[in-house]
Amino acid sequence: MRHAQRFVAIVIVVAILLALPFALSPAGVQASGTQTIIVLQVGKPSMTVNGVSKSIDVQGTVPVIVEGRTFLPIRAVVEALNGTIAWTAADQKVTIIMGPDVLELFIGKSTARVNGTPMSVDPANPKVVPFIVGGRTMLPVRFVAERLGGTVVWNDATKAATLTFGSTTTLTVLSVTEIAKKVESVVYIEVAFGDGKGASGSGFIISMDGRIVTNYHVIDGAVSGRVVLNDGTTFTDIKVLGWNKEGDLAIIKVAGSGLPAVAMGNSDTAQIGEAVVAIGSPLGLQNTVSTGIVSARREGFLQTTAPISHGSSGGALFNMMGEVIGITSAGMEEGANLGFAIPINEVKLLATDRTLTLAQFTTQTSGSVTSSVSIPSLIQPAATTEVDTLEPTFQWTKVATATRYMFWLGKGTTGTEDSKIYSEVVTINSLAVPAGILTDGGTYTWAVAAGNETGWGDWSQDSVFSVKAAGTLGVPEALEPDQEVTVPTLRPTFFWRAVPGATRYTFWLGKSWSGLQETEVFSDTVTGTSFTLPASILTDGGQYTWNVSAGDASDWGDWGEDQYFTVEVPSGLPVPALLTPLPYATGVSRTATFSWAPVPGATRYTFWVGKGTSGSQDSQILNVIVTGTSYTVPVGKLDAGAVYTWNVSAGTATGWGGWTMDRYFKTAP
Repeated sequence: MRHAQRFVAIVIVVAILLALPFALSPAGVQASGTQTIIVLQVGKPSMTVNGVSKSIDVQGTVPVIVEGRTFLPIRAVVEALNGTIAWTAADQKVTIIMGPDVLELFIGKSTARVNGTPMSVDPANPKVVPFIVGGRTMLPVRFVAERLGGTVVWNDATKAATLTFGSTTTLTVLSVTEIAKKVESVVYIEVAFGDGKGASGSGFIISMDGRIVTNYHVIDGAVSGRVVLNDGTTFTDIKVLGWNKEGDLAIIKVAGSGLPAVAMGNSDTAQIGEAVVAIGSPLGLQNTVSTGIVSARREGFLQTTAPISHGSSGGALFNMMGEVIGITSAGMEEGANLGFAIPINEVKLLATDRTLTLAQFTTQTSGSVTSSVSIPSLIQPAATTEVDTLEPTFQWTKVATATRYMFWLGKGTTGTEDSKIYSEVVTINSLAVPAGILTDGGTYTWAVAAGNETGWGDWSQDSVFSVKAAGTLGVPEALEPDQEVTVPTLRPTFFWRAVPGATRYTFWLGKSWSGLQETEVFSDTVTGTSFTLPASILTDGGQYTWNVSAGDASDWGDWGEDQYFTVEVPSGLPVPALLTPLPYATGVSRTATFSWAPVPGATRYTFWVGKGTSGSQDSQILNVIVTGTSYTVPVGKLDAGAVYTWNVSAGTATGWGGWTMDRYFKTAP
């Protein structure tokens, strides 16, 4: 069994380390101050951390001012605070983890998520959004710093920002009894392998949304598993976000919220002789507490006298301030009080840009588990074909040595794990997708892997198909408001694309982002492809879901994809209602006239156009002030066949109101 073999290998490495000479050097635990002061200056490629100068990055990137806000590649700040930061290319998302808090920002989006809750990046100016320049992701310094518990002081004369985190008070030294209460943050992990055997280990929660640190060898070779909290809560839907095989580290995630997360300390400052507490699940005995000291540093490990037995792998090693400074990795049965932990700072360097099931993780890290399991060839639906039913049967070639097949189905054409909508393990070479999975007009990707008692082979090549069910109407495509945008008015107009054959549409609106029927606050049947919401339906600060279905004289088609938005009405003048071009218009003239509805009290308007869909300041190609409610683009400003963003704000002689939502168009070839 691969899992057992790898654990033996780790023990052998530990035995070699123990052969090296060492001596204990006792030292008392020092509770240190927690204040960190970071100073950044616009145009300067370095910063100071508690008075010590450090480069922001190796490329010499400097803080810049965009839309009146200071932006910076924030990794240097986060790492100076012992936090972690990760980039997810598929979602264009930056994830920052600081203690129990998770902050998510999206390129070109004015709404971020803080511990899962949507929050405006800058309520006063929705054009303040993360952007990429020179391969670096630039984030607004004030928003990030304040969400991470810091304060920001701006010196306009020197163009310098001073960020202060924490306080000058010393950390409190806790008793073993107090630290033992942190068992609520340590989890029991049980996994199953392809041969039907299993193993167990430990892990600990590092974010309230369910991110968990464990050892790589705990999940190595697993095809399924479960995570059990101290209160008995069990999760079986486990995703692998990142790993380091050589470093024996992995970060997994369960679908939790408000979970008890640990605080990560600084393992670089751990002292030999410092008292520590280990919490894990030795031999499956969940959340066992043991004590000891840091007895040495050896080849990248913290050596400890706290007992670490089989099953404790992936558990937490706490200092006496209750911070995790290590991940318990291995112990020696032959020697008393000889345990090893991986320094917690190694976790902070781990990329978390993947979203794989345990089976997919094993397939990817182990390759084809056995050469006797070949790759199936996909038969039907054939690639790029259109099926005429919502319950098609999928078929692939038999593999001689296979006893099972893993079927995978994702929405769209990317084939990425986050697009998955259905998967199932079957014993024959075909599968009929149940009702309710596919929607008419949708495009999908499918793939199959073959397996047997020794594990899984590689995935087949992805195959893409679309659905056009006979006798059914298509699904309307939502156009505006776009997904997860901030709506700056209480009476927005909703737009969707026409469906061939449709003579009517049902517009639906629900409170919150769940899309559940019981959240409905409004619905209506209309004959056009847009609808302006009446007054008194939306509330400022509210979160909503909207959707549309198409119908004809006799029946209704399926609902489209739920669209989410947040209402944030700016102070001052209302935002104008954009008229033409309509959302996602194509074939727009390069000298088109843009128009919007007048705003009572407004004496002027700012008309803005940017290239692409980011809406960021660096994409700007037009920014003009006009007194009317239309503007004709001059010759030479727009390129042929290019995509652009436009919006408008209304103003008076003394000030400006907020911006409209971004609207997109494409010029004629």
